Amino acid sequence: MLRMPSDAEWTAGRVEPLPLRWQARLLEQWGQRKDQDYYGANVHLRVATASLLAEPLPLDASDVTICEAAKTQAERCTSRAQIFHSAPALREAMARICDGQGITPPKAKTKDHSAIARMTCPLWWRRKLRKLHGRNVEAAAIRLGFVHRHGDLYVSQEGLHAREQQNARNRAALESTIARNELGQEFTLAELAGKSTANKRNRKAELMTRIGGFEAWAKAHDHVGLFITLTCPSRFHAYRTLNEGALVQPNPKHDPAETPGTAQKYLTQLWACIRANLKRKGLPVYGLRIAEPQHDGTPHWHLLLFCEPSHAADIQAIFTKHTLKDSPDEHGAKKHRCDIKPIDAKKGSATGYIVKYVSKNIDGEGVDDDLEGKPAIETAKRVEAWATRWSIRQFQQIGGPPVSVWRELRRIKEVPSTAPECIKLAHAAANKVNPSKHHDGAVVAWDQYCEAQGGVMCGRDALIKLKKEQPEKMGRYGEPQAPRPVGVWTLQAGADGCLQRWESDSTRFTWEIIQGARKAATQDRGFSLAEAQPLTPWTCVNNCTPQRLGPIDSSTSPKASPENTTGGLQPLQ
Repeated sequence: MLRMPSDAEWTAGRVEPLPLRWQARLLEQWGQRKDQDYYGANVHLRVATASLLAEPLPLDASDVTICEAAKTQAERCTSRAQIFHSAPALREAMARICDGQGITPPKAKTKDHSAIARMTCPLWWRRKLRKLHGRNVEAAAIRLGFVHRHGDLYVSQEGLHAREQQNARNRAALESTIARNELGQEFTLAELAGKSTANKRNRKAELMTRIGGFEAWAKAHDHVGLFITLTCPSRFHAYRTLNEGALVQPNPKHDPAETPGTAQKYLTQLWACIRANLKRKGLPVYGLRIAEPQHDGTPHWHLLLFCEPSHAADIQAIFTKHTLKDSPDEHGAKKHRCDIKPIDAKKGSATGYIVKYVSKNIDGEGVDDDLEGKPAIETAKRVEAWATRWSIRQFQQIGGPPVSVWRELRRIKEVPSTAPECIKLAHAAANKVNPSKHHDGAVVAWDQYCEAQGGVMCGRDALIKLKKEQPEKMGRYGEPQAPRPVGVWTLQAGADGCLQRWESDSTRFTWEIIQGARKAATQDRGFSLAEAQPLTPWTCVNNCTPQRLGPIDSSTSPKASPENTTGGLQPLQ
């Protein structure tokens, strides 16, 4: 005779495969419901655990488990070659394996051989499974009520811990790997990364330089600033706050299918509609967009935009119209969905107004507490984990010339006297030798760079463009690699009056990876190059340039002294 399990046995069996604190939360929810609705409590527990256990990987899977799973799936795809002998059929069979694991197969435009190479590669599977697993864990934590102001702020503890582990792995790999260039100089990859915008201090400095440059341009042209905050409709918010944040409650209007990822897509589509409307109406704007999390992980956007004074009212009307198309009758929609504040120069600069948002979303330096009353230096780590978990781009320039050319100009030591004026002005602005009367001292000048490029709204019509060349080496999956920048070029009138292409090459090095075990023997840089055993060239890292990059003083690092590149006129093909 079969014995029915007791409530304790049944509930324990349902939650047993889940992480411990998730077990406790589900059992707590079941206990709160069972006295009022015993049947409903059982249904809720069964549905909740079924959805959590339906994931391809256990929610508490370690990174080692994910790597093993990636290897297994790659081998499964490889084994299909024994059954299917034509490329299209083999690709389709592999795509079915991807679908079964919740992984999106390579896009249809990808050639068959490249798609097959991806799906049989453990590294490709590892990246896909890590992202999928991380988002599944985070979405489950939100559904269980862990992520909110009085719980795990912005991101779950699981998400934060995973990101800290990933950062530690990356840091160890960079510090233990040495690269050598053709001049015989050796640096760890960590040192090279420290010269780029991967360094948080450099990243913040560059963002503030661009914001300050936009503001200087706006002042010079009598433009006005608008600070706009966009939030999502109620269905995207898992939790709501009451009594000025003192009380946190589950949001009854929340749609469990919505996540911070879908909320970011909503805001992106909303901005696309607004941007298209502004363009049709002839209302140009320029500035910066910042995406940051609310207490429950739902993203909201801050936009610092500059425009002509006569356009400000129409721009505000367009923003309001589009943000209220979705659920306009919700309580508080008109007040919170789109908040627009004109920048008052009497109360401070636009740069000073937005600096705290930039800082608390990078490293928290210079900010005491964030909006949730937590130390900004600590919460900045949670913001970074949140953005990485959901693949959210935190900062985006709106309008203005391309920053890629700005960075490339900083890799050119000097330009000849015969260079076009736009090149001279842009190079001087990017390399701290700015002669502008609008700036005190030798400082980088983004506004002067904008002027050299043809103005803040030049877009693709910028006067100076990247010079690129196609790498000879094929990519990992048998495809041509993307063209890589090697300098800049522009057009100018030649002696015959015809437009000719003037170009200048930047300083770049070819790097090869030296075995990490040799690091200790080369700490003093006093090693013999004859003893080196180089591997195959691995990367074209170019962050170690003769000049300084950003505010970090790199005077203690060995400097390269390549011959200065010179520009010249070439006939336009």
